Amino acid sequence: VALSMAYKTAKAVKEVNKNILVIAGGPHAQIYPQETAALPEIDYVIRGEGEESVVNLLNCLEQGGDPACLDGIAFQRDGEIIVSPGINWIKDLDALPFPARHLTPFHKYHSLIGKDNISTTLMASRGCPYRCTFCYIPFDGKLRLRSVGNVVEEIRACVAMGIKEFFFFDEIFTINKERVISLCQEIVARKLDIIFDIRSRVDTIDEEVTRYLKEAGCSRIQFGVESASPEILQAMNKKITLEQVYQAFKLAKEYKLATLADFMLGYPGETKEQMQKTIELAKKLHPDFVQYAITVFYPATKIYQEAVEQGRVEDLWKRFAQHPDYKAPVHIASDLYHQEEMVTLLTRAYNSFYLRPLYICQ
Repeated sequence: VALSMAYKTAKAVKEVNKNILVIAGGPHAQIYPQETAALPEIDYVIRGEGEESVVNLLNCLEQGGDPACLDGIAFQRDGEIIVSPGINWIKDLDALPFPARHLTPFHKYHSLIGKDNISTTLMASRGCPYRCTFCYIPFDGKLRLRSVGNVVEEIRACVAMGIKEFFFFDEIFTINKERVISLCQEIVARKLDIIFDIRSRVDTIDEEVTRYLKEAGCSRIQFGVESASPEILQAMNKKITLEQVYQAFKLAKEYKLATLADFMLGYPGETKEQMQKTIELAKKLHPDFVQYAITVFYPATKIYQEAVEQGRVEDLWKRFAQHPDYKAPVHIASDLYHQEEMVTLLTRAYNSFYLRPLYICQ
C-alpha cells in the first residue's frame, strides 16, 4: 500500500513539473533497486539509510558530479540501470541531528492507546541481531546504539516543546541490559516527567530491568510472542521459550506495566490445532492488548525466498516492483489453509479475546 501511494505521488509530481527531482528510498527500494530505478517517475534510488546519502547525492548533482561514484545509488542513464556498489550504513547515530519536530504540527499527534494528548516516536537504536524467518531485517541487521546522553537530550528537547509521551520504535529496546538501565537512571536523574512505551523480547527482560523501566516512566511493553507452539517458534527461528513468555508477562503485571502481545497465525506448516493453542495462550497471558496477524510473504524474508525457490509461489513482489500501478500482492504463507479460512480464524481469535466478560469488565 505504501509503495502504491508513493508511486502515485511520484507520478503526480512529474505531471506538475517533470523537472522536479524524485528520490526513492526505504526497504522496497533497497530490495528492488533496479526495478525501482527503471520506473520513469523515479530519478534516483537510495539504498540503505538516507540521511547522509541524500545529502551526498544532492551535493554531487549540484556540483555536476557523477552519482555512480557514490555508495548505494541506483538510477537510469541512457536506458541503462546503474547500481553503484556499497551501501551507506551510518555508524555514529549520535552524529545525526534530531528530527525537526518544530516544523511539523506535532501537537496533533497522539497514540490511540496512549495516555497523553501529545506523543511522538523516537529510536534509541537501529538494527536487530536476530533472524526471524518471517521478518525482513532493516538496516542490514547491523545493531547500532545511540549514546545514553544523546537519547536523553532528544527527550529533554521534546519535553521542552510540551511532548511528554514517547514510543520507542527500536526493534528491541531492551537488547542491552546495562545500557537500558543507564538510560532509565539518567531519565530519573534529570527529573524528566515522561511516560513511554517500548518494544521488547521476552528473553531480554528480567526483574531488575523491569524495575528500572517502571521508575523511569515506562507504561507499556510490546512483546512479540508469535506462537504457543514450540515447534512453530523453532521454525520461525524465534529463539524464545514459553517459560520465558510467561515470566515476562508475570513481571510486567507485578510492576503494573501494560502489555501488548503480538501473535501470528498461519505460519507455513502450522495446523489449526497449533493456532488454537496460540489463541488460548493469549487469554492465559491476559495482556492489555493483543494483535493477531495472518502470516503473509514479504520480500527478502527467508520464508518468502524459500517459497519462491521451491516453486510454491512466483516472485510476486518483484513483479509488483516492476508494475506498482497494480494492486500490492498479498499472499498468505500457510500451505495448509486458504485465505478465507485464515480470515475466519483471525476473526475468531480477536472475538475470543476481546469479547470475553473478563476483558470487557476489567
